Order: sequence, then structure tokens, then C-alpha cells
Amino acid sequence: MNSRLILALDFHKVEPGEILSELEGLAVGVKVGFPLALEVGWGGLRSLVREFPDYYWIADFKLADIPDVTSHVLSKFADWGFDAAIIHLFTGHRRYEGIDVIGVAGMSHPESHIVRGNFTKLLDQAYLLKVMGIVVGATRQEMIREARKRLPEALIFSPGVGFQGAKPGEALKAGADFEIVGRSITLSEDPRGAAEQVVEMERESL
Repeated sequence: MNSRLILALDFHKVEPGEILSELEGLAVGVKVGFPLALEVGWGGLRSLVREFPDYYWIADFKLADIPDVTSHVLSKFADWGFDAAIIHLFTGHRRYEGIDVIGVAGMSHPESHIVRGNFTKLLDQAYLLKVMGIVVGATRQEMIREARKRLPEALIFSPGVGFQGAKPGEALKAGADFEIVGRSITLSEDPRGAAEQVVEMERESL
């Protein structure tokens, strides 16, 4: 598909299914969290995953519970068809089967002082826990570069493109593998056109 775009679907103007249909062939994955789950319900979320199986589905609920609870939730997400789930690394959770795990190492919003202040420790945790990927905000390119050096095998997912200030392609230039883009596409009057523009800028950056 030659795309590094993952769509954050929590906030939207038109029906989620309509956006997903429009973005087929442009976005490689979809990230969903509490806003969409509270809107459509767990059943609605399962239905979307099953209706659009060609996307790489990420459950973004930033799990941070005890290992037994986290393992149970991860197994449910896997049963529903999710490909990956995002967890907080500070819990030290190690048990995950049947689903890719992405750990939060750095967030894109400016208020994330505690996470940012423990960035190197979280990278160490990501290495020890052998997670498949990590989240590092697109607005923090210096952190992306550091993560790329220290975790050369991990996939880096970077949110914060568009509404939070980063331009498409900036995180990729710094070493990220995928950029997560939400409201600048999902709240647009022309979601496909907006996604095409993002993908074009991403391709130009590589």
C-alpha cells in the first residue's frame, strides 16, 4: 500500500463505517479508544473490526492494571479481531499471546511531564518486556530519534499529527514507522481528500 498512515477514529463527523470505506487503500491501520467505544458500545466496536478486517486494528485503552486483568483484556481484544493493543509500560506486564503489544514511551500532548521525565526508563522497560512497538509523540522528534537509536527493532507509532501540531512526515523523518492521524482527517468535510494529502506528504518525507 506504500502508506504509513494509521487513522485515529475516536472523533468523527460522519459514520465510522463510512470513513473506513473511504480510506481503504490509504490507511494501513485504525486506532480506537474510549471515545468511540462509549459512542458505539463494545458490540459496535466488534462489528467495525469484523466488517473491515483488512485494516490493522489497534485497541488504544492504555491498559495499566494488574497482570491477570491485563492478560484477560488482551485476550478479549484478540478474540474480537484486534491486531494490537496499547499498554502502559510502567506496570511491567509481560504476558501477552495472540496480540501485538505497543507500549507508551512518550506522549504528544504538552502536559505529559511525568511520562516525558521518565522516557529513558520507559525505553528500558520496552526493551525488557520485548514489546512489538512503542508510542512516541510526533511533536517530540528528538525523543523519536533517541528511541530509534536505543530500540532499533521496535516499531514506533507517532500520534499528534495535525491537531496537536506535528506535520505529516515529520515523525517519519525522525525515525518513526507510522504516524497516527485523527481529527484533521475524521473531522474534515472530505476525509479521503485529507487522507490523500497526508499520505502524499508522508511519502515525500521518505
